[in-house]
Amino acid sequence: MDMLNIIAMLLIGVFGGFISGLVGIGGAIIIYPAILLLPSLLGAPVYSAYIASGLTSSQVFFSTLSGSFKARKKAEFSPKLVMNMGGGMVIGSIFGAMLANLFNATFINTIYIIIALVALLLMFIKVKSVSQEVRFKPVLLILVGFVIGVVSGIVGAGGAFIIIPVLLVLFKLPMNTVVTNSIVIAFISSIGAFIIKFIQGYIPIESAIFLIIGSMLFAPIGLKVGSRVPDIVQKSIVSILIAIAIIQLVF
Repeated sequence: MDMLNIIAMLLIGVFGGFISGLVGIGGAIIIYPAILLLPSLLGAPVYSAYIASGLTSSQVFFSTLSGSFKARKKAEFSPKLVMNMGGGMVIGSIFGAMLANLFNATFINTIYIIIALVALLLMFIKVKSVSQEVRFKPVLLILVGFVIGVVSGIVGAGGAFIIIPVLLVLFKLPMNTVVTNSIVIAFISSIGAFIIKFIQGYIPIESAIFLIIGSMLFAPIGLKVGSRVPDIVQKSIVSILIAIAIIQLVF
């Protein structure tokens, strides 16, 4: 493998892992274009869109896995929240993937843009957080996770960034609680995509290994830093990432 590609994969993995831990998302909306663009900027061989998608799924899977181990040790971690919403997302994403063939690309992108815009608007709604996790209704968590999963499955992209504004506004959770649990939910929702891409042969091991190393090393660091970063900073980062996702689809 070309040394420049190794450097590119390590850099992308480090950045993606850190962002995953910092704000509790998989980071695919940043990692995917980075894999397509960074190697060429360094003068290294470029990856196809299919391979970039596969490598992205591996980065998201392992960075959220690494961050999840750290998140489970935190006081804010809620197994009930994770299993209900995560379970709903997995089922929804499978259903959404099956529906995807019924729609054309323009319709799919339009739906995703609308959902992303709603998520972005939710980030600017000020809601007083509560900490009574016992108020959660499992059925509502599953239904919300299912809807997010369906959208994610239809568009073929991660929906983890949608989880954050939903948990902040709909369930009125503190930012630290949201970040801690959303990264575990993101891990659960990433399992299917990673397995499918691996079976399809879109994850070259020699490239993925360096991407994964960087991600797994820096996701826990990002999570630790995130617990000390003001809520407004974390919300700003999430808002920027959502805006980037919208811009990618529009242009």
